[in-house]
Amino acid sequence: MDYKEYVNNILNNIPLGIAITGIDGYVKNVNIQLLDMFGYKLAEVMGKPICNLFQHPDTVEKLLQKRRNIIEEEVYVKARTNKIRFNMSSYPIHGIDDKKIDMIYIFNDIKKERKLTNKIIDNKAIYTFDKIISKDKNFNRLIRFAKEVSDSKSTVLITGESGTGKEVFAQSIHNYSNRRDKSFVAINSGAIPKSLIESELFGYEEGAFTGAKKEGRLGKFEIAHGGTIFLDEIGEMPYDMQTRLLRVIEEGVVSRIGGLDQKVVDVRIIAASNRDLKEEVEKGNFRKDLFYRLNVLPIRIPPLKRRKEDIPLLIDYFMEKISNRLNKKKVLISEEKLDELMDYDWPGNVRELENFIELSINLGYIPNGKEDEEGLKLNGLKEYKYENLMLDYMEKRHIIKVLKIFSCNITKSAEALGIGRNTLYRKMDKYGIDCSDVEQWSVMERNI
Repeated sequence: MDYKEYVNNILNNIPLGIAITGIDGYVKNVNIQLLDMFGYKLAEVMGKPICNLFQHPDTVEKLLQKRRNIIEEEVYVKARTNKIRFNMSSYPIHGIDDKKIDMIYIFNDIKKERKLTNKIIDNKAIYTFDKIISKDKNFNRLIRFAKEVSDSKSTVLITGESGTGKEVFAQSIHNYSNRRDKSFVAINSGAIPKSLIESELFGYEEGAFTGAKKEGRLGKFEIAHGGTIFLDEIGEMPYDMQTRLLRVIEEGVVSRIGGLDQKVVDVRIIAASNRDLKEEVEKGNFRKDLFYRLNVLPIRIPPLKRRKEDIPLLIDYFMEKISNRLNKKKVLISEEKLDELMDYDWPGNVRELENFIELSINLGYIPNGKEDEEGLKLNGLKEYKYENLMLDYMEKRHIIKVLKIFSCNITKSAEALGIGRNTLYRKMDKYGIDCSDVEQWSVMERNI
C-alpha cells in the first residue's frame, strides 16, 4: 500500500465530509462521505474550484480572509441531495517550513440551535412585525394600527378565524412595545381544564388544595408582571373565571388561591378569540362588561381568502423558511399549480398554507391528487382537508377508538393509551368527547 492509498483509506474512514484544496482553491482530494453528502461523483469535484460547492462562495471567501481557521460555520451547499445546510470547519495545512501549502475543509450535519425553544421557556415573544408578510392595503393598515397602539396600556382584543395569525400579531405588538424586554406569557384558555385554569392564572399558596406544591406556585399574571399576558381563545374561558379576570383588569391586583394577600401586577393584556364574542354575549356565554373591557383596541384579522394577492408572497416566505429549517430543497411550483393554490379558499388560513408548503417540501413535490409511494392519500387541493393533517385530529380520533374498544371504561382506556386517568379526562374535555353518546362517535367517524 503506497502513501497516497494509505491517506485515502484514513479519509474514507472518517465519518465527516472532507475536501482538501491547494492554496489556489482547487480540490486535490475528497473522501467518500463528502460525495455521499452532496450527491456528486468524484470526477465532478476533483480539480474544480472549492467555491463551486457553495451557494454563497463570496461569504465563505470573506470568512477565509478574515480568520485563520473557520470553526463550525453554517454554510449553504449546492448539493444534489435534499440537504443543503452544513456546518463547515476549515484549517490550513502547513509544510515543513511552516508555509501554508493546502487547506482542509470538514463538513458535518447542521447542529440545530435551540434559541427559539429557550425563548419560549423563558417567556419571550418570538415573532415581530417584519415576519408578517402582506401587500394588501387593508392588512397593512391593520399592521400600522397595531404598531401605533403597541406602547399603550389598554387591552387589545384580536379576533379572526383559526390560523389567521392572532398570536403572531400579539407577539409582534409586545416586541414593538416598551415592554419588549419583559415577559410575554401566553395561555390558551380553551386547552386548560376548568378545574386548573384558576390556579394557572392566579397561582396558589402552600396547602391550598390536595396535590398543591409545598412552596405554592406563581400564577401567570405574576410571572407576566411588567410585561404582557396573552389570553388565547378567551371565548372558551369559564363564566365564573371571567368575573375574576374582570377584577384584575379593573383593579390591577391578583390574589392566589388559598391566600389573603393582594399583589399589584403591571400587565398588558392581549386577548384573542376565533369566536364572535358579541354573539357569545347575546347567548349568555360571555360577560358583557368583560367584553367591553377587552375590546378597547380591537384588531380583526381577515381570512386568507380575503387577501389572495398575498398567497404568492406567503408561499415564497414559507418555502424559504421551512426548507432552511428542515434542511431540504425548495419545491418548484408551476404557474398552473400556483393558479390552483390561488383559487383555493384556504379554510385553515395562513396556518393551512404553511402546513401545505411543509408537506410539499417533505414530499419533494406539490401534491397532485395521486397516491404517493409511501401510501399517503392526497385528495387534490380542491378536496384537501386541512384538519386531517393536524395532530389534534389524529389524537382525538384515536382516543375515540380506544374508548369504544373498552366501552368507555376510563381506567382501561387510559392504561391502553399509556396515560393517566386525569390526563385522559383532560383530553376528553379538550376534544369534547362525551361517553354518554357512543353512537354519535360512529357518526363522527363516518363524517370526519
